[in-house]
Amino acid sequence: MTEYRIDDLAREAGTTTRNVRVYQENGLLPRPLRRGRVAIYTDRHLGQLQAIIRLLSEGFTVKHILKFLTGLQRGEALAEVLDLADLSELVTAPWSHPVSQTMALDQLEARLGRLDAPMLRRLVSGGVIEATDTDGVYRVIDVRQVDDFAKLVSRGLPLAMILKTMTAVDKKLDDAAAALTRSGHTEVVRQRGKGWLPSNDNELAWAADLVDTMRRVARRSAHASLDRAFDTAVRAELRHYQEAGKEV
Repeated sequence: MTEYRIDDLAREAGTTTRNVRVYQENGLLPRPLRRGRVAIYTDRHLGQLQAIIRLLSEGFTVKHILKFLTGLQRGEALAEVLDLADLSELVTAPWSHPVSQTMALDQLEARLGRLDAPMLRRLVSGGVIEATDTDGVYRVIDVRQVDDFAKLVSRGLPLAMILKTMTAVDKKLDDAAAALTRSGHTEVVRQRGKGWLPSNDNELAWAADLVDTMRRVARRSAHASLDRAFDTAVRAELRHYQEAGKEV
């Protein structure tokens, strides 16, 4: 089994030692082995680190990946049937492809306005940016998201309000995704029986197709529902605004 020190592990995975430590602190990576005062990583760490990087590049947040890995650890039989790379490909193949970019603090502030330490922490915890090994330089997870935020900021909306709103929306979407996942689990049990796990390529393909189809249907339904809800909400707010104007 190949052994790595932290800088070798980071270089092999195409990331930074700081990110490796952050992933460890957040519970995404298991702790290294210890040989005296030296931390030793193995191929298992490398494989899991590469899977984490893939999931992040596909738009998953640290919170989502932690939930995924926690669930995986609770079902050791699943880990024996499918390795982590297979599972990440199963889940992430259909997902969006964010465009990441490294930006200095002044570049971020040119888009989003002044960013103090608390706001930077909010952007990091919200999965918008990631710290790098260079002070004052950040990895933007999806440039398009920052550009969208910048459009709202340029129209006078405070960044704090934008993040608060997005957090509330994310919570609703998390709840919707959980409901959809539960229905998928119910369907798997109905068709395959309780405790079923894929044991060959055909069964794995069936499970992947079910996940992919459910996700595609959910995305279209969510877009259509959000459009309808937004239209209704805008009309309601416009009526309230007009009625309030008449009372002045």
